[in-house]
Amino acid sequence: MTDPERKQGRFALNTKQITAIVLVVLALVFILQNLTYVRVEFFFIHSSAPLWLILVITLALGYVIGWISKRRD
Repeated sequence: MTDPERKQGRFALNTKQITAIVLVVLALVFILQNLTYVRVEFFFIHSSAPLWLILVITLALGYVIGWISKRRD
């Protein structure tokens, strides 16, 4: 690409950037739809937290468990 082509003001997104933007928008919609607090009980610990946070923590723990399980093979 030559300098005159860059100066025309074209703004192009690649596939990774478009995917990242879509995932951020989906994450924001998910968070905004799950703002209610839920009661969380884990053994003798009782607390309340936003539903989206509990789901994200659960997803992260599942990812870590899968990653650890895959490494042992």
